[in-house]
Amino acid sequence: MADAEQLLHLKLAFLAGEPPACVLALARKAGGGSITPHVQNFLLENCTNTNVDGRQSSTYATTIFKRIISEVELSSDVVIDGLYEEFAQRMLSKAKDSLLNRTDHIYKEISFLSSTHDDVSSRLISAVARLSCSSNMLEGDTGCSLWPSSLFLSEFILSYPKIFSTKCCFELGSGVGLVGICLNYVGASKVILTDGDTSTLNNMKENMELNNLCIEQEDSKVLKESKNKVECKYLSWEEVAESDLSGYQPDIILGADIIYDPVCVPHLVRVLSMLLKRDGRGGETNGKSGDEFETESPVAYIATVVRNIETFNCFTKAAADAKLSAANISSSAAPSNFLPYMLSYDRSSVQLLKITTLSYN
Repeated sequence: MADAEQLLHLKLAFLAGEPPACVLALARKAGGGSITPHVQNFLLENCTNTNVDGRQSSTYATTIFKRIISEVELSSDVVIDGLYEEFAQRMLSKAKDSLLNRTDHIYKEISFLSSTHDDVSSRLISAVARLSCSSNMLEGDTGCSLWPSSLFLSEFILSYPKIFSTKCCFELGSGVGLVGICLNYVGASKVILTDGDTSTLNNMKENMELNNLCIEQEDSKVLKESKNKVECKYLSWEEVAESDLSGYQPDIILGADIIYDPVCVPHLVRVLSMLLKRDGRGGETNGKSGDEFETESPVAYIATVVRNIETFNCFTKAAADAKLSAANISSSAAPSNFLPYMLSYDRSSVQLLKITTLSYN
């Protein structure tokens, strides 16, 4: 009999849109090595009606159920009738989606589990982010995709909430907005999310609405009711002037997987330099007195996967030339594992950089 934690991980992996191979691996683990009728029933009861704001991906669910049926049949085990019926319904829904030419977006629900204790009673869901993401990166829709660095940065925020609580936080290249949702969760006083792609920005705003967050409109001071303020803004690194940013004065700047193109590196470093500059506001600290995060603000935290070492070296050189210190704190500030069910997420591939101006060191 599968234990409660294994079944919880299976359900959360399905909701998070994990690759089918990962979902099947968790299904086998929950069934003690095979996808048993008990596990099949669990999937039907807990995953078939799940959706985000009334929408769900028929293509994704159809793929999962098709692979489960194929694997169980090949092993000569029992496929429950309900699974066949659900698969047939999903195939019909998929055909309708194709006829209606629906956009190739999928809806993911990312649940962050409390990792205080190992027993299942303590593995409670501490935060949930509902996201519209693109499943079509080949069309250049990378800004609407979920990347490992944003997961890592989100875990970092949830692991060290006191760093971000009551702080004004400014994110560069916010993508789907996951980091902003976590910043709101830990009580940031203001969250400013930015991106230089208009379609990504529109998707980001939709995601804030999906999560019932307050979005501050640029043309209005009237805010929807919410605990915290979230502002989504268009920001082109190449075009932005210092005067455009002077009104923000953020305490913390964040970014996930934004060091990817050597052409953009000089512009990124220029924007970081402008945001890290603060006149007449010295003496503030991020973190408790005496801890490793104590530093005069502002400070930047950038999570990145080094896919091209030349691009990464280009960034570190440009940062040094701009009198910015970029320290790798991946080991000393390793976040807790809030996503144990996401088998596709390789946190070991992510580096966390803490960036400050040399004058503040």
